[in-house]
Amino acid sequence: MDKDNSPTSEPKANLQSKLHKNLKTVMLSILGVAGAAIVPIWQIYFVETSEVVIEVASINRNDSPQFKVSLDTDELALLEPYIPESQLYEYNRLGERGDKIDYPEFSIGTLFSAYDKAKQDLKNIANTKANLQKSIERIDAYLDPNNLNYPLIEFRVSELKSWDLSNFIDDAEAKYFENQVLTITRNYSQMDFNQDSEPNINLAALKFLLNEVKEDITDVIGESSMRHERLRDDIRNIETQLQKLKAQQVNHHTYFTVEVVASNAGRVSTSLRPLALMRVQISDNNYVDIRLKMQRYTEQAELQPSSTNILHFRSGELNSFPKEDQSLINTFWGSTGRVRLYAMDTKHNVFTSNQIAFVDNRNQKFILDKLKEVAAETAR
Repeated sequence: MDKDNSPTSEPKANLQSKLHKNLKTVMLSILGVAGAAIVPIWQIYFVETSEVVIEVASINRNDSPQFKVSLDTDELALLEPYIPESQLYEYNRLGERGDKIDYPEFSIGTLFSAYDKAKQDLKNIANTKANLQKSIERIDAYLDPNNLNYPLIEFRVSELKSWDLSNFIDDAEAKYFENQVLTITRNYSQMDFNQDSEPNINLAALKFLLNEVKEDITDVIGESSMRHERLRDDIRNIETQLQKLKAQQVNHHTYFTVEVVASNAGRVSTSLRPLALMRVQISDNNYVDIRLKMQRYTEQAELQPSSTNILHFRSGELNSFPKEDQSLINTFWGSTGRVRLYAMDTKHNVFTSNQIAFVDNRNQKFILDKLKEVAAETAR
């Protein structure tokens, strides 16, 4: 019997024919299944990813608000009259003044402001004494019964206010004098009236009050003369002490704030970690690492797809750094140091910023140079 015409070869040939005809369909099905599995992987790892770029916009060195100074030297104590009373006395919730603070402490800024006022006061000392002396002369004129130009019965609180006593005596004392004048000259419900329906002013009380005012002004002239004399002698010592305190604050009680522009050009969001590293490169093998913490982390950390956030970081105070790092920072701040910032997201991707100068200029030089470059090209 011929093998090719055997009964068993016929079904086998039919099977091979069917497989051959459906091979293309089977292969396409396999490729489809494989493609369906590969596409999500491709999207996850190559398409749907975050693309984060960070740029340091500015570095600022700030004075610590915790650094306070007491007036613990004879020279600094001369600045007390030039410090606002709100910092010298206790106040309750209603704003009423209480006792004087036993050992008040002040910021360096407050002391320098007081110092500037003291210097100005020295320049104005002649005018101040002249104005105070004029007030005494005016009081004497009202108290002189023979001076018809200034009858005591016509003295009013407006005259007293024009002398600006609060600039020379205690505020409460100055206010007390004003209230007493009002009581004597304007408290009509407690006053007697003459037959012409005019109030009878208690001239004896008014005379006594004006003598008290005159006594206070005389004391102010004497005390201010002594104080101004001491100020004139010690003004340079005061400046020297303030400069030393300022240097102490800058070298040990300052901290850095860094503004960072973070952009995400990817198609999925990501979140940055709250900690970042700012490396100050001094030379090839010499650097200082400054740890930064993101401010308002819960609001700023997330970077949405195709978005840009302005992030703010803050360092600890300089006195918390190793002494060697403190020295390097104080030496190279505003000089030749260069800075990069490193940040990490929650997927452990690390991002490196641009490099800028280690200087408190809000990166203005870079911005101005770029604008000048574009302006020059446009003008051609």
